[in-house]
Parts: sequence; C-alpha cells; structure tokens
Amino acid sequence: MNFTLNDIDDYQNRLTDTQKEQVLTHCNEKNIKPNICAWYDDMEDFYSDWCEELNYSLEDADSLLNDESGEFLEFENSASIIRFVI
Repeated sequence: MNFTLNDIDDYQNRLTDTQKEQVLTHCNEKNIKPNICAWYDDMEDFYSDWCEELNYSLEDADSLLNDESGEFLEFENSASIIRFVI
C-alpha cells in the first residue's frame, strides 16, 4: 500500500510539511499506517515515559526506538519523536 497525505492521522496537528513527507516515506518503507499515537518533544521526554514511567532500561528504550518495526520515527531536523499505532 502506498500512503498519501490524506492517510496521516496527526492527532495534535503539529506536523510541518517536511515532517509529513518524512512520515510518508517512513510509513511506506515500513508498510505501517501513518497513525500517530504519541509525541515526544526530545529524547529526555522519550526516556521519561519509557524509563521512568514504564521502567524500561536505557538500553531497552533505545532498542525499542531503533526497532525495525518502524513504530517510532525520530525527525531528521528536530529532536521530536513520534510513535505510530502498529
């Protein structure tokens, strides 16, 4: 399936045009629907959720972030990270 701009579910309406293109590229490569379920302002925010609240180790949180599933996307030109429903 080839996702388009109309398929993006940005529940916070925060995506820039450049970020939308990055989302589409990522989701089409990973074959996951561009349905965003979480935003992280930066790595500190990401670790706060996954390490402090969910008790993941730093290594496990990093592994999750970089997993091949494509569940997370770290934007190239900002520190923001988003999570997709998979």
